[in-house]
Amino acid sequence: MRKNKLSFKEKAEAAQEECLCFCEEEASREAMFQAPIELPEGFVVDPAEAVASVTWNADSLSCVSERCLIQTGPEPDEVGVQFAVRLQGTVTLLVSVSPVRNQYGQGDGAVSVIHNAEIDQVVCYSDEPEDCPDISDITIENLVVVPPFYGSPLSVTGTIVLVPEPEPVYAFTANPNDQSVSVIDTNTHAVVTTIALPYRPTDIEVTPDKSAVFVLHFNNNVISVIDYDTLTVTASIMLDQPPRSIKCIPNHEFAYVFAGTEIYVIGIDTLAVDRSIPVEGFDVAIDPNGLFAYVLNFGLVQKVDLSTGEVIGTIERELIVLSIETNWPERYAYVLEQEFLFNYLTVIDLNTFTISITQGLEPDDQYEMFTSGSEVYLLENYTGNLYSVSPNGAGVIGNVPQPASSFAFTPNGEFLYATHFLEQNITVYNTDDYSVETIISLGVSPGAIAI
Repeated sequence: MRKNKLSFKEKAEAAQEECLCFCEEEASREAMFQAPIELPEGFVVDPAEAVASVTWNADSLSCVSERCLIQTGPEPDEVGVQFAVRLQGTVTLLVSVSPVRNQYGQGDGAVSVIHNAEIDQVVCYSDEPEDCPDISDITIENLVVVPPFYGSPLSVTGTIVLVPEPEPVYAFTANPNDQSVSVIDTNTHAVVTTIALPYRPTDIEVTPDKSAVFVLHFNNNVISVIDYDTLTVTASIMLDQPPRSIKCIPNHEFAYVFAGTEIYVIGIDTLAVDRSIPVEGFDVAIDPNGLFAYVLNFGLVQKVDLSTGEVIGTIERELIVLSIETNWPERYAYVLEQEFLFNYLTVIDLNTFTISITQGLEPDDQYEMFTSGSEVYLLENYTGNLYSVSPNGAGVIGNVPQPASSFAFTPNGEFLYATHFLEQNITVYNTDDYSVETIISLGVSPGAIAI
């Protein structure tokens, strides 16, 4: 979580002028209620069959953002500012119970009461001063009809969900030495679980619909499939050759696995090999339309029809082509190239399959290119400069000084996760300024990462 960091003097002045205190109030996204139901004389409700329903109005609720201090480190002066998001006011509930019958068991009516639930609580803490929830997202859950008890009337209890819990967005790391996958909740930067695998994982990818995680086992010609919801291994896909890399495209039903001298087209829903396409090369990218593959083979970039396997276009390069990526939905391919000590980024327009631009990069350095979500990035290994890649070329967006095995951005672009194999941890960078947000200790050595 990002912190608004202050100097010691600023902290003291802020605390004195605004009476800031530490963010010690417990945040709760829910509020309980109990609404008594007075039945008209001569009518009864059988609690065993009674059903409750509630409608509500939260127009009188308001949101207040209160600044408070939070400890950011072990030293007394390591303090930052956060904002306590407080909801105040009344939620008006119309609570109904049915069936209501007369004393002879006749009828099928209902009885309703209006109940006011008073709200005054911190629902969450935020880094933003105006980060208030949408009141229209309120829901009512866990309705229970409570029978009369020692003179108390019939009542209905329930939970007002003021702010829904954020859906977990997981990061998955392939841990080859431990034959496992670590799962991290990127909302909290906490390790959720570690999933045991039958073989050493060498690469990993999350399907765009977040239904499954594909884990490649290069040495065993196998792909393990992890269910995204249950976080368990649910299937294995056998291949004839060792899988090197995997690509997925949003809104497409297939995953594309480059293995040996084949591209295996695998159904995401069926978890079966639909077909395989023979290719010759050492790196592959998939067209965002899913119809073509682009294969690097020494000084060549070849366009391959994924239906027939036919090579339908070739771009010859005098430079050494190193790696290739595509981005979605724009139809461009990016090729990292090298000539002696010089580095280049070449952009290919896939609509015409022609070179758009070639950009010179810093010489005497090593670069690696990777995709995260729908974006393509370059990392300059020696300096740690991180580039965003677009059809206009590459531009520096930040600096990541510590070398890492693999990188992935969170879907909202707020954080960059970097795995460190020897240190057995993940560094989480805040993309506002690429400062270190936190370090996640795994206890195992992570390689590839996917979010």
